[in-house]
Amino acid sequence: MKKLHSIIAALCICLCAGATYAAEVTPLPEEVVTGQSEREDTQLLSPGTVSVVKPEEMQGEQKSLPELLKQVPGLHVIESKGRGAYTVASVRGSTAAEVSVFVDGVLMNLGSEAAVDLSTIPVDNVERIEVYRGYVPARFAGASMGGVINVITKKPDKPGGSLSLGVGSYGKFKTNLSYVSPLGGGKFFFGANYERTDGDFEYLNDNNSPYTPGDDYRTKRQNNGYKNTDFLAKWNDDDWALRLGWKRNDRELPYGAPAADRPWSLPGAHLDTDQFDFSASRRFKSGGLDWGVKAHYLRSNKVYNDPNDVIGGWWESRNEYTTSRYGIALDGSYALGKNHLIEFLGDYAKERLDVDGDIITTYGGITEFNREAANAQIQDTINLDKSGSLTFTPIVRWNMWDGEGKFSWGAAIGKDLGGGWSVKASGGTYNRAPNLYELYGDGAFVRPNQDLKWEDGTQWDVGVTWKEKIKKADIMATASYFGRRSNNLIEFFMVSPRSGRYFNVGDALIHGLELEGSAVWDKWDAKFSATWMSAKNMTDDYRKDKPLPNRPKYEGSLRVSRKFLKDDAAAAFAELRYIGENYYDYTGSVRMDDILTLGLGLRWKFSDNMKVVVGVDDIFDKSPETLMYAVYNGPASTMWYPLQGRTFYATLTWDF
Repeated sequence: MKKLHSIIAALCICLCAGATYAAEVTPLPEEVVTGQSEREDTQLLSPGTVSVVKPEEMQGEQKSLPELLKQVPGLHVIESKGRGAYTVASVRGSTAAEVSVFVDGVLMNLGSEAAVDLSTIPVDNVERIEVYRGYVPARFAGASMGGVINVITKKPDKPGGSLSLGVGSYGKFKTNLSYVSPLGGGKFFFGANYERTDGDFEYLNDNNSPYTPGDDYRTKRQNNGYKNTDFLAKWNDDDWALRLGWKRNDRELPYGAPAADRPWSLPGAHLDTDQFDFSASRRFKSGGLDWGVKAHYLRSNKVYNDPNDVIGGWWESRNEYTTSRYGIALDGSYALGKNHLIEFLGDYAKERLDVDGDIITTYGGITEFNREAANAQIQDTINLDKSGSLTFTPIVRWNMWDGEGKFSWGAAIGKDLGGGWSVKASGGTYNRAPNLYELYGDGAFVRPNQDLKWEDGTQWDVGVTWKEKIKKADIMATASYFGRRSNNLIEFFMVSPRSGRYFNVGDALIHGLELEGSAVWDKWDAKFSATWMSAKNMTDDYRKDKPLPNRPKYEGSLRVSRKFLKDDAAAAFAELRYIGENYYDYTGSVRMDDILTLGLGLRWKFSDNMKVVVGVDDIFDKSPETLMYAVYNGPASTMWYPLQGRTFYATLTWDF
């Protein structure tokens, strides 16, 4: 991998030098977001690998952000305690902490959290989701080792509104309201959502005794419900954009399933989260310079309640964590002549975490933490030939955390071969500073370790894309081969019966293949994604060459739909999802069953402004049957957190 990485870097340097001699180069295309087009030209978004998901195409199917992301190759969704519970993402084998998540240009990663909980980000008012892998453009702050998930909410467009009502299995209820109206020389958007479920699906419990199947019992999952409420208000004109958002997540926290979920089982704990955010931005344009400034404020409050001490134990019944962050960013682009488009970003943020509750009063500890972070990065997109078919894009970043700064770099090269074929390659270095949670712990059970070092690593990828129209079919297919090396991985270890600490102990070597494609012909529409990945732990101890947990070797999805009736008023769709060879532990000794699920649905627009969607996920109820088992010996057993299976849903939407 090092040899290939060096070849890519050398090639990029040579091409950069050759750019000086490129004459009469075709002007670079203006970089725009092609949100209104049916098929995304992802080359306008990034010189690297990027996938785009549009929730509007699956409106009414009651999909959450994690469920939408499951169709992206190279990305694995980790649902730690089941649907609707704490959910994070791994991109190309990264840790969840190495994935940056942005919503409308504001970074959602907080220093007080190990990673962003994707289940708490609403998607009903989202226009598009972009997933960047490998090369990350300069407009996203930080040197993200894993990648970037960029969520873009709907912009005020034409006046009008929409109201939807949905129901589903296990007490599911969901409603969404959105409205757009002219206001003060600009346009105003308002959206509100409410969602709840009991999550009490049925499964077979082995009573925590897999060797004696005679005492197995069927039961319903307990302490597995949640309620989500949120609203979003946005206003913009030609120059200004304002955003105000609030969301609340009330979540039950189930405990391990084996031998639990009995009629006499105690209620579990609750985690209630409130988050408020505000941002204001102003854009300017002067000649070839397009730039803007954005200020933001974000506040998150989490309250943990466990009156029966069923999860935390050690008399830790109530804790409260409050995080506040404010920041400012300056970004822009400048067309330098005909063959350079320079993009830049600089930002600064200050964050404070306050901790209170039993975790402090019972055990003592630090109650307040602060940190500062800043980033400066610049990239240049260079045309290298007269036709504009060959581009080279280097990037340099400087990232600072609490006074310590580090540089990283990247480069990408792309070539349009004609005939619908194009190729690209990228490589670079990345790094991540330890966050507040890893450095200072939580005041009691996660002990401080202020000696943690930055994680660092290298990545590369090569890819080919084919786009063609064959008879009446529009076809697109992309294949990417990737590799990455991570050093000084930050991992958590128990150091006593009741506490643990984060340490720099791990190295990892990862490579894999991503496939993604789509085909549209006549009344048919098909999309597929597939990933093969080898993720090995390279730490020089008993874990060396063992598979990393929660990085499946095989993963894929297929979605097919067909329109019918007059004016294509109705459509039927089917979805297949597969996960294979997924390990639970760092020694490769505990593995999850391979799982294949099928979902079916029907959408029908029975008037100009009314439509209904009905469907079922996992129609054969395979998910609750999924078990974990010892790779070398021992029987299969109930998963610690069983998966929800067959789920019916129906949604009615009225546009006005």
